[in-house]
Amino acid sequence: MRVISKALYGDSPLHAKIYDAFAHRIFPVLDRRLSKRTLGDLAPPFAQLVFDRLKLFSGRPQVSLMRSLTEPLYVGANGMLFGSRFPQDTYEDFGILLKSLPKRLCRRPFWSFPSSRARDRLLQRISDYLQGASSATDDKLVATFTPLFKEHNIPITAAASSILTLMSSLHQNTFNVVFWLFTWLLADPAALAAVRSEIEKAIREGFGSFQTFIAEANPDKLDSPSFALLNSAVLETMRLASVHSGLRFAAGDFDIKDGEKTIPILKGQYVVLDPRGAHLDENVYPNCDKFVVDRFVESEYRGDLAATAGNPYFPLGAGKHICKGRFLVLYEIKVLTIIYLSLFDITPIGRGEGSSLTWKPPKPSPHSLGTIHPTADVLVRLRPRPVL
Repeated sequence: MRVISKALYGDSPLHAKIYDAFAHRIFPVLDRRLSKRTLGDLAPPFAQLVFDRLKLFSGRPQVSLMRSLTEPLYVGANGMLFGSRFPQDTYEDFGILLKSLPKRLCRRPFWSFPSSRARDRLLQRISDYLQGASSATDDKLVATFTPLFKEHNIPITAAASSILTLMSSLHQNTFNVVFWLFTWLLADPAALAAVRSEIEKAIREGFGSFQTFIAEANPDKLDSPSFALLNSAVLETMRLASVHSGLRFAAGDFDIKDGEKTIPILKGQYVVLDPRGAHLDENVYPNCDKFVVDRFVESEYRGDLAATAGNPYFPLGAGKHICKGRFLVLYEIKVLTIIYLSLFDITPIGRGEGSSLTWKPPKPSPHSLGTIHPTADVLVRLRPRPVL
């Protein structure tokens, strides 16, 4: 979190207050409110918000795949977490800032003015939102955050920066994962058809109609064997798209088992973690560099993340530092995918109908942070589909 804060705000004198607000005030709240047990309390408006925003892309001759995926996610997740007062017209500024994070982190000179202006506009809108907070009328997490900020005398500038840091953590990797999920499905028509067929059957048998799905799409209903292939596709995308690393300080002597070998770690040493190396280990994941849509389908479905147990799988972290929003991320991506594939048939511009040989996903960018960033967007045609 310190790294993201540094990338967002540079050498700000507010670093200590931002980190304290985030680590000691916001994180404990997120840990409780985003747990698997309580996420359903926040979830009800999400599917409707995503649906309402996604409908706006219908009827256009071509659309940006990235924007048509990430803008509904942005609106839905912010509305679910921060309530109806949150300024949803900030998507473009947030996108400018998010795209700049790898460069901001490396402190590349002379290029950051547009993203700094976008950041400052975002902070002003978030500050206005926080200053207008009222425990009598506010909903969702903001009703919890604002009293914390006041109780601990956290200045509004640090509070707004903390919320923006949370938004960056919430959206950055999710945006990239959902983009790669759709591009890899589009490059594999058989996989796309199988996922869509599962979705249609699950809605028909589990909800009765698409409209009922929108009204009742809670996390428990989506963590179901009815969506086992979709769940596998999301987990597989996360495996391939994750590029983060970790650094840990050994507080004491211990041993790490590596197959038949034992690696001694001494107190005071640093241990560098390479999740991507583990995710691309051919001995663990055959055809490790390929998108295999059913890789994580089990003979008996046991839950969202159960299929990853026993294998090195770190897109969502692990141990005490595991992602607080892991269940939220899975829920967001599943809901968006179900709605998108229910509403539209998708054809990438430049690909012939029914042909996967003349179109390939964009290449990954060497300047990536957390998850693979694409080198280019994809333009698509959306053809409305009849829904149940």
